Amino acid sequence: MAQKELDIPVDGMHCSSCSLLVEKSLGKLDEVDSINVDLNTNKAHMVLNDKISPDIIDQTVESVGFTVPKEEVVIQIDGMHCASCVNNVEKFLPRVDGVVEANANLSNQKVTIKYYRDMLNLKEIQKTIEMLGFEYIGLDGELDVMDEEERYQKDLRGKLYRIIVGLVFAAILMAIMQFHIMIPPLTMGQLSLIIAIFPFCYVSYPILKAGWNSFKHKNLDMDVMYSMGILVAFVSSVLGTFGIVLDSSFMFYESAVMLPSFLTIGRYLEARAKRKTSSSIKELIGLQPKTATLVTVDAEGNPVEKEIDIEDINIGDILLVKPGEKIPADSIVVDGESYVDEAMITGEPVPKLKKAGIDVFSGTINQDGALKIEAQKIGSETVLSQIIQLVEKAQGSKPPVQRLANKIVSWFIPVILTIAIIVFLLWYFVAGSGLLFALTCLISILVVACPCALGLATPTAVTVGVGRAAEYGILIKNGETLESSKDVDVCVFDKTGTITEGKPEVADIESFDMDEGKFLQILSSVENNSNHPIAKSILNRFKADNIKLADEGKEDLQLLAVDDFENVTGKGLKANVSIDGVNSSVLAGNLKLMESEGVEVSEEVLNKFNDFVSDAKTTIVMAVDGEIKGIITLMDKIKDSSKPAIDHL
Repeated sequence: MAQKELDIPVDGMHCSSCSLLVEKSLGKLDEVDSINVDLNTNKAHMVLNDKISPDIIDQTVESVGFTVPKEEVVIQIDGMHCASCVNNVEKFLPRVDGVVEANANLSNQKVTIKYYRDMLNLKEIQKTIEMLGFEYIGLDGELDVMDEEERYQKDLRGKLYRIIVGLVFAAILMAIMQFHIMIPPLTMGQLSLIIAIFPFCYVSYPILKAGWNSFKHKNLDMDVMYSMGILVAFVSSVLGTFGIVLDSSFMFYESAVMLPSFLTIGRYLEARAKRKTSSSIKELIGLQPKTATLVTVDAEGNPVEKEIDIEDINIGDILLVKPGEKIPADSIVVDGESYVDEAMITGEPVPKLKKAGIDVFSGTINQDGALKIEAQKIGSETVLSQIIQLVEKAQGSKPPVQRLANKIVSWFIPVILTIAIIVFLLWYFVAGSGLLFALTCLISILVVACPCALGLATPTAVTVGVGRAAEYGILIKNGETLESSKDVDVCVFDKTGTITEGKPEVADIESFDMDEGKFLQILSSVENNSNHPIAKSILNRFKADNIKLADEGKEDLQLLAVDDFENVTGKGLKANVSIDGVNSSVLAGNLKLMESEGVEVSEEVLNKFNDFVSDAKTTIVMAVDGEIKGIITLMDKIKDSSKPAIDHL
């Protein structure tokens, strides 16, 4: 091997003794001819006489107390459609200076590149990608969603047009074949060539171009095999048309057009399947708000509100979040009180009370009051962004079975090519079956022997599995974890939304000196003014009871008129309700609300309240004109599937 130069960064060096220590340790490696460590740039320059593993360099540097810093970047490419494509990307990218490792994902067309810090050369990476015959799109995360969608639709349309053209012209060619007795061979051959040449070039071009690029760079991949099969079919047809070496029995133009058409159908379906696998990521990204309200102070000391893009938020910015809006960044509350729905992170259906000094998270929904928050984490540092990154990394990771499949594919294609040639030679020279039959066997092997099941099925299964799991609130760290889950012997379940439905339902209604229906009518009238999940659950019960009354032929109950509604944060609701034509003061909430409003709580009510609370039920007390009229409780119902699932485990 010719000598190669390699520069690596080294962290932790403070003096010349440090640099000498690194030089001595790396200089002992057999692969290193010479080394020079520059303390000013914190880099080691090595001249190598053989290929060396980055892991060996890391271990050597770390053994003397220093580190080799690395970073990761994800790039989006296009054109990978088999395991051989993945292998070529992962084989050639590490040859770019600074690149340590490349991990390509066939299902989402992304490549995760691990590189030495400050040594990323995107131009060389782009050059290498394009040399391999793929399209370099750009850094992941910097691509406009609309541009990406437009590119996808354009690619899909292109494939669909090729499929239609190929199949239509193939049908015409097959129809012409039915008249071969009536038409002289030369005339039929020339007519078929004229009809076939356009669809052949149009439909086969992407496959032949990719095959030539791979062959030019000495990469035997599926495109090379496909190209050989297609070209053999077309060239033999042309030779048979004009009687050059072959006769008219070798004219199968319809096969030369149909083969690339069917391959394009497969890639069209594959592209659509890949698109569906990324839907879970898009749904998670959709949880992030697009804008935020920035609060600043003008020259006169007056607060000024300004709407800004979420990308323009800086750490320390004061943001205003109004009721119903999403929290734009992981922050701490500096002013205001409100309930925040954190179900997208915790799974808990009941919003949490947030006030000064309490953390709030990006993507969660503010419910009632306005909050002023100070941004603490932004962009990729937020909890939601980290969840998205975790799902993306998991979708791109390779389980052991996929790594095995990729190793098999690396020698699968040369073996198939060898088998195809041997079969051709055996049928033609040994069995004496004739050139037409031997050639047909050769083409069949080249086209049919596609290892896409090995290269595509596994990454697609991982991507779809991890994506579907994310939709159900299950985050899987990587593909290896997914595969090893078959050996799990202990399962720990989250309760809310997993064992339970995640939606509270009315469990008990205990009324005092009031009809149960009347109690629920008054309470529902007040709760109708709130957007709290508990309020929705009570209203659902009220509507269900009305349906029962209608089924029994009885008059249903209507919500009562409410005014002076007030949401008392952390305690409950206050309002004036028109009951039987009389305007009455109604309270609905916890015991703190009753105490603060001077409502006397009897021992009977207190005992009932404590019994319900001890059963882990959400308990609400309602008072009318200073007198408690009843208690209502809510519980999160256990899913019907929970017991069978746990029994199965």
